[in-house]
Amino acid sequence: TLTENENNFIASAFGGEGRTGLALLDLSTGEFQAAEEDTRSIEQLLAGLPVREAVIPDTQDSTGALIARTLPGCCRELLPAFEFSEEEARRTLLAHFGTPGLDCFGMDDRPLAVTAAGTLLAYVRRLRGGGLDHVTGIRLLAPSDTLFLDPETLRNLEIFEPLRGDAPEAALIGHIDRTRTAAGGRLLRRWLLRPSRILSLIESRLEAVDSLASQPAQLQRLRETMRGLPDIERILARITAGKAGPRDLLSLAEALERAPSVADACDGKYAPLVTEAASALSSQTGALGLIRTGIDPGAPPHLRDGGVIQRGFDKPLDDLIDEAEGGKRWIAALQESERKRTGIPSLKVGFNKVFGYYIEVSRAHLEKIPPDYIGRQTLVNSQRYVTEALKVREQAILSADSRRIELERDIFGRICSDIASESPAILGIARFAALLDVLSSLADCASDRDWCRPVITESDDLVISGGRHPVVEDLAGSGFIPNDLVLRPGERQLLVITGPNMGGKSTYIRQAALIAILAHAGSFVPASRAHIGILDRVFTRVGSSDNLARGQSTFLVEMAETAKILHQCTSKSLVLLDEIGRGTSTLDGLSIAQAVTEYLVENPGRRPKTLFATHYHELTALAERYPRVHNLRVDVKEWGDEILFLYRIVEGAGDKSYGIHVAKLAGLPQTVVDRARSILETLERNRPDPDGSGSTGGQLPLFERPDPVREAIAAIDPDRITPLEALALISRLRAELLKNAD
Repeated sequence: TLTENENNFIASAFGGEGRTGLALLDLSTGEFQAAEEDTRSIEQLLAGLPVREAVIPDTQDSTGALIARTLPGCCRELLPAFEFSEEEARRTLLAHFGTPGLDCFGMDDRPLAVTAAGTLLAYVRRLRGGGLDHVTGIRLLAPSDTLFLDPETLRNLEIFEPLRGDAPEAALIGHIDRTRTAAGGRLLRRWLLRPSRILSLIESRLEAVDSLASQPAQLQRLRETMRGLPDIERILARITAGKAGPRDLLSLAEALERAPSVADACDGKYAPLVTEAASALSSQTGALGLIRTGIDPGAPPHLRDGGVIQRGFDKPLDDLIDEAEGGKRWIAALQESERKRTGIPSLKVGFNKVFGYYIEVSRAHLEKIPPDYIGRQTLVNSQRYVTEALKVREQAILSADSRRIELERDIFGRICSDIASESPAILGIARFAALLDVLSSLADCASDRDWCRPVITESDDLVISGGRHPVVEDLAGSGFIPNDLVLRPGERQLLVITGPNMGGKSTYIRQAALIAILAHAGSFVPASRAHIGILDRVFTRVGSSDNLARGQSTFLVEMAETAKILHQCTSKSLVLLDEIGRGTSTLDGLSIAQAVTEYLVENPGRRPKTLFATHYHELTALAERYPRVHNLRVDVKEWGDEILFLYRIVEGAGDKSYGIHVAKLAGLPQTVVDRARSILETLERNRPDPDGSGSTGGQLPLFERPDPVREAIAAIDPDRITPLEALALISRLRAELLKNAD
């Protein structure tokens, strides 16, 4: 089942000597893409794409492993290896596109990409028996041109899907997608899935959004003209595949008729990208006139019903229509003439699909039946008859109707073929309409929510003033507290953020990534000012989840994701770390967290801009050793045993976790809260003085002898523990303390 605002790709992959060729085709829209890169880059291109089927050679285990690893839910179709022939694939592509070479697509020197693309095209043609006229070109993909977001990052940042199924409102796409067309919705998703790293392209999008947002009245007019615009791409795909019905063509005509009005709505002074799109929409094709003169506006959904082609379009068809309608007029007149001839006023002439035309007479008048009536069917209260003249006329009518429908099918097929021949021009209109839809959607969002135009540069800086989380702010309204962020790798490369749960640490680090991603996509961002250097990847290690199907614990999943970050990040990357090391003992977790932090700061070539939210307050000491490490903390206000979250991120290290306060806010019974506070006080009194100053500083010394009670308390996640679990934990801690006291 197709989702109207999502792509639906079929892929092909073919490997050779450390490199892999990849092709992607969405039959519903005609989008055809190819790439040839090292295997890791191909994985990056595939990650997160909606691929339903992959075609691979039956002899390449490595290619199969690549697909299985990158697209675990994808159906794999194994073809004999001889079908992946570069020479045959090249011939297939040249014949399809009608070009003397593939250099116009940038693929002449990419044999693996050619092999994957040509094999995929041939495979699809065999399945469909043709119908690929809407595939008018092939676009070469370059991983270096896009900001890579792996599946974990897409999931952790909730860009398309929420982490929790019962909270669909958490996904970013639902808060920024204001597109009015299905094609626009698909294009916006592609921009977010693979944001651009090409500075000129990003700037052209931002300039277009800016010019649209600066003219609000014209912007709303433009958006209204696009409301409910039919999906040209998918209609054209059905036409070229021979699967379109009459109403598909009428919908296409409606879309083509409305295109100039969309262009007219862009009659102000706009950025070049808007002007170019409007100019393309002003052009017309012969398809519109062909449909309007050929297809009846009241045509039924299916060809089998007839009445599809308008009178005057085809003379032989008009003759058949006249013949059939003349016969039906004769039938209509027959009822009156037979009533007069027989003297039966209730006589009726009817039709059904089983017996054809008939004359029906009630039993009260059976004695008046003429001798030329031939019995056809006996009913309870009446009798049905035919005459020789009626049978002859019926045969003529049915023959004319049958020939009319057959001729209409033929004419309809010719119309569809003529439309398919104009696929490049029609697809151009469709894609520029989608572009205007996305740009106007982003402009509307920027104007409505007071977003700013980011400054994009080739630098490594990430500086945000008054940044907000685009989803949380939308849900919270005016109560959201904005925060600043300064990341400059030469002086502020890694920020350690401490503070209580529910204080805003996770929101803060996620909003930084979302602002950067939106900016790379060409959108305004939720901030008062933003200066963003081009990134190559965004990595996230947040949250916790078991992968039970693979026998992997929360901690193993966490370490695997962390390892991937450490191996793949560069100094152009942005890394978000949230509570590294929570899934094991306190000392193990703290040791790992510190080692990871040191690696990210010390390792030349792998010094990404990093935001590290943690409860390990010991990590704040790293700022004294590394000039590029800085501490931030969540600001809170205390009144006795009560705290107030201010949701402000300020400079400096936090010295408390406020776990018991958060547990109280979460609704733990007061007796449990009081007991936890008492235990904490006991532990703090008994904690050794780490520096001889007479104060423990509220910290757990890194290398003191492990204490199971302390470790159990430190491992508590107040956000996740239930009241019953808390009671059980208190009981175990009390037993442990009593045992130690003995």
